[in-house]
Amino acid sequence: MRFVSCDWGTTHFRLRWAGGTDAVAEVRTDEGAAKLAAAGGDRAAMFRETLARGLEQLGAPADMPVVVSGMASSTIGWRELPYARLPFALDGRDVVSCCLDGRVHLVSGVRGERDIMRGEETQALGLATSLGAALPAEATFLLPGTHSKHLEVRDGAVTGLTTWMTGELFDVLTRHSVLRHTTDAKAPTDREGFVEGVDAARGGHLTAMLFQARTRQVLDQRSPASNAGFLSGLLIGAELAGLSRDGRPVVLAAGPPLSEAYALAAQVLGFGDRMRIVASGPLSAIGQAVVLRRLQGGVRA
Repeated sequence: MRFVSCDWGTTHFRLRWAGGTDAVAEVRTDEGAAKLAAAGGDRAAMFRETLARGLEQLGAPADMPVVVSGMASSTIGWRELPYARLPFALDGRDVVSCCLDGRVHLVSGVRGERDIMRGEETQALGLATSLGAALPAEATFLLPGTHSKHLEVRDGAVTGLTTWMTGELFDVLTRHSVLRHTTDAKAPTDREGFVEGVDAARGGHLTAMLFQARTRQVLDQRSPASNAGFLSGLLIGAELAGLSRDGRPVVLAAGPPLSEAYALAAQVLGFGDRMRIVASGPLSAIGQAVVLRRLQGGVRA
């Protein structure tokens, strides 16, 4: 790679560079945007200093371009940038960005009428580039995580955006609700319990079904691991239920174990061969390369 890829999230800071045999392949710290913003003082200076330390640790040359996506362009970031608006072309032409300190390219997010994303836009660019000619004319890009994103794609552009708080709900419910007494979120996924949860999600009424993660223990003596699997299946099943009915191809970009969980839920819900799974690891850097190529007229990763 001929640039440094930076993913600056709310809770984490990550640099990647694959060039140079003596360089560290990745630098990752907990210096996310929220932590730097909470520290007070000159926020831009703190972002600049944090990046400089990371680049030094990575061993990146002083003139190497850096592409930053994620929360660094938000209200708690280095410099707030306006969102790009839908439709968002998947060739990178609609990206909103700015150049800082001569070589740092800050990439902004994308907004719809009622939803937003920062960071996932570069994943979407990378996913479209990876698919190439195999990119369907119409599809849903599914990017699961703490806040799962469903991107409606049509004719080479993102035309719709929906956020599902699936991962965060699982975390909150297993740590801070009454369900914490009957679930073990750290246990390996219980496949049988997970499938039962996905099946239960077909019926709708999610908030009513959540309590079954407790009644399974009280009435049926199901284990905390089984109940955690049920809860995970219920939440992921509820997220995918709508997609199971619309008939469009779904491209899932995730790494393990999320890819396995979503693939199993899709199988239970009858997606058949409509779902394609792509490893998410390199997508942000591929998308950032698309942006850099446009900004610098032919610079290639």
